Order: sequence, then C-alpha cells, then structure tokens
Amino acid sequence: MSTEHDRMNAFIDSQPTKTVETRYGPITGYVIEGVAHFKGIPYAAPPVGGLRWKPPAPPSPWKEPFKAIKFSSICPQDTTLFPAFEQMGEDCLSLNIWAPEKTETGLYPVMVWLHGGGFSSGTGSMPLYDGTYFASIGIVVVTINYRLNVLGFLAHPGLTAESPDHSSGNYGLLDQIFALQWVQDNISLFGGDPGKVTIFGESAGGASVVALMSSPLTGGLFHRAIAQSCGNAPMNLRRLTEKNGSLYSAESLGVRFARALGLDGGKGEIDKMRSLAAENLVKVWYKTIQEDPASSGFTGSWQTNHLIIDGYVLGGSPGVTFRRGKQHKVPFMTGTTVDEGTMFQLFLFAGPPDLGRYQRFIGKAFPGTSGKVLEYFRAANDEAAGRAACSIFDSGFFCGARRLARNMSAVEHHTYRYLFAMPPKFFLYQIPGVLDWKERFGCFHGAEIPYVFHFMALPGLEDEDRALADRMARYWVRFATTGDPNGNDDPCWPVYSRQDEQYLVLTNPVETGYGYRDAECDFAEEIEEAEL
Repeated sequence: MSTEHDRMNAFIDSQPTKTVETRYGPITGYVIEGVAHFKGIPYAAPPVGGLRWKPPAPPSPWKEPFKAIKFSSICPQDTTLFPAFEQMGEDCLSLNIWAPEKTETGLYPVMVWLHGGGFSSGTGSMPLYDGTYFASIGIVVVTINYRLNVLGFLAHPGLTAESPDHSSGNYGLLDQIFALQWVQDNISLFGGDPGKVTIFGESAGGASVVALMSSPLTGGLFHRAIAQSCGNAPMNLRRLTEKNGSLYSAESLGVRFARALGLDGGKGEIDKMRSLAAENLVKVWYKTIQEDPASSGFTGSWQTNHLIIDGYVLGGSPGVTFRRGKQHKVPFMTGTTVDEGTMFQLFLFAGPPDLGRYQRFIGKAFPGTSGKVLEYFRAANDEAAGRAACSIFDSGFFCGARRLARNMSAVEHHTYRYLFAMPPKFFLYQIPGVLDWKERFGCFHGAEIPYVFHFMALPGLEDEDRALADRMARYWVRFATTGDPNGNDDPCWPVYSRQDEQYLVLTNPVETGYGYRDAECDFAEEIEEAEL
C-alpha cells in the first residue's frame, strides 16, 4: 500500500520538468500551475570530515542533471520545538527555489529567506516557508539551510589558529554569505534579478539579517532587508556585546565543550573532534551551553547560541554597528508580534511560573542592574513573575525593533516598522500538554510567518486571515520590488522617523500606530547603557 510520501513522489514525477544549466551543472526541477520548484540544490560541499568547522567550499561540479525534486537533509539539531520534516545529516548545505515558470517578461525580484530557531534548530524546508504563492505573483523565492548550534557556531583556539583569517565560529553566517554569493552567480538562470535581492528572516533569521547588514563581507550581495522579530536590546537573553560576544569569550566556551567531550587539549584535539559523530557533538553542546556561566537560565535543550565578534565576519556587535551608522544602507523593514514573550516565558520556567526562578534569572541576565530591572518589572508572587517575565521578553523584541528602526532611519529614508496583532487561530510549536494556547500565548513569536508566506493551509483560518495574508504579501512584494511597500489601494505604510515613531499595525483593519510602549523602551535603553 502506497504511503503519502510515495504518492507525492509519483505526483511530482508526473509533472512537467524544467532544466537550468548552472555554473556547477544542470539542475532539473518540476512545474506545477506555472511555478517551477527546485529543491535540495547543493550550494556548498558537504561540511564533513576535514571541512567540519571550516568556511563553506564550492560543491563538486556534475554533468548529469541534478534531480531537484526533494529537500535535502536538515542540519543536525534538537527537534524539541521543530519536527524533523526531513532526515538529519551534515550534508545539509542546500537551497530551495520557487520561481515563475515563464521568464519572457524579464527578471523577477528575489527574496532569500533565513529561517529562525535560535541558531540552534530549524530548516529552510519547513512547510511554512513554501514559496509557491510568492512565485505565483512574480517573485523568485530562495530558502536555505545553514549550519546550526555547535556545527555552525563553535569557536575554539585550535580552530582560530588554523584559520587564515584568525577567527573561528560564525560558520553558519559564512554559509548564509556563501548562499547569497551562489544567488548572485546563478539566480538569473532561474529568472531572478541578482541586482534586486531582498534578505528576510524571522527570529534568528531576523538576527541573521541584521548581522549580514553589519558584516564587511556582504557588500553588494543584497539590496533590501526585512528583520522580523529578531530583537536587539538588553532585554534579549543572549545579547551580543563587545564584552560577552568576543572571540576570546566564545573560545572559552569551546574549550569547556572539548573538555565535556573528554578531550584533554593536547595535540590533535581538533582532529579528534572532527572524527566524532555529529549527534553526540550536538547533545554535548546543548549540555555545555546550559552549564555555561554566561547562560541566562533557560531550561531544556533549546538555547540561543552566540554570534561571535570574530574580527572577520563581524567586526563588532551589530547593535553597535547600527548605532554608529556603519551598516549597509539598504531599504529596511522590521517589526514584531504583540506577544513575543509568551513562548520564552515558558522556556524560562519549564512549568508553572516561579518567583524565585524569576529573581535568579534577572540577577544572572542583568548582573549590573538587576535591582532596577526587578523594580521596574515588579513581581510579588509566582503568577506576577510569569507576567513580568513575559514583559521582559516582549521588550527584547519590540524595543529592539524600535532601536533598529531609529538607527536605520538615520541613514536610510526607506525604513519601515510594523506590529503584527492578528489574534491567532493556530499554533506553530510542539509543546506537549498545552491545550489553552490561545489564552497563554496570544499573538506569539512567529505568528506572522503564515501570513507573510500566504500559507493558508493551517486549520481554523478564516476569510479575515486570508484578506490580511493577501495584503501582507503585497506589502512584502512591493518592498522587494521597489524598496517601498506602498501601492495599489492598500493603507499607507508611513516611513519611520524618530520624531513621530509611526508603525503599521498588521491586523484587520490595518491601521497606523504611534510610539509603541516608548517608556518601557526608554528604560531598556537605560539598562543597556549601564550593562555595556
């Protein structure tokens, strides 16, 4: 009896095909209703053996057509939150393309999606990120995999010593940069305009957008940028500062990780680490992160890992780079959901809220200003501690969006901010035993993603959801096309300025807001200055 997977493969095999000749070899995808699909294209060599913890290298060329009809493996990770839709393995550096089948009208704008997951989990092949709708209205969509957790962000003195750039870590960011270079070299063959590339992402993907805008290695690789729910503020849990995000600090964590593996630091330590199974490395890495003195106190296996100020990929904290106006000056959109903090509050407590744990968390996360933070976000009992934790995590996102918008608008007129406020009718995460998620999580972290991608297959969605998804897709597409989301008969999205703090509220009906929780953000900036 055929499985659903077998039936899908049979359906794909019955569709028309399209072959593209890339610089590495021919690639064959399939076409459904005017959209060409290309899945699992290797943009880099498998980062295994001697290529583990090395910058990405070009894939080996091929002569026979590469059959791009299924997603590649997902990069090794914990799957507590995100289910493994594909098999897992280190040979995962691939990208997926959705493109209009017909290219006679010229080249189309390109949107490159960077997935979230705390730099620890996730994949570009999640069903939510399907690019079919965008391709059907004239956009070439690219989603990518990049190395995660210990395989993507390990710094170690031995790795730094062998590097010609005298750096280590940030391999996941180097993968993203390599994929963007692949897009520059090849996307015109798929109908995409290499001079009109938008990078966009959510959570860690949004933070990646901000990091890429701050990197000296990315000039000319993209021309617009959208950072969704990335956070960039002291209320963020693992804040990247010149102090705790340095290469030296990251290398110290790498040394502790090697000791946790049972290695003694002797000659050949890196070779021994490269010989170990990826699954074991990931397991030990999560445990090492949890026990890291710099950890802010999350429970469970999910942790947000450091980007690293390595002097090569990142010359400084992206937040500082933006504040100094040294980021790449491209049209920019950023924003958050209304209830970003509800999910992170759950990770903090791993059960019912607890006042003592909340107070310990504040002491660890804000060592120099914990008294001020506890006074501002007061909690007299367990229930109040849960609400206060939500507010702190909220601040890390919407105050970060304000700061990014302020700093970007100082150097780029086309800067736009949004607040996503549509009450959700679905939930994206795997949290066993949680039935009252609408009440507990509200408009949660990531709730805007199905609307951005016009992924209306989720159960419970109604006509108002489809109407908002239609409108958001138009905003995103116009921004990718011109650098300005406005047009047609959609409500005007005002340019952001520090003077009036205007932003667009994405719900039904769409409206304009002013100065979202500014007093709280002023306090957050005060804390940042004290903690730096």
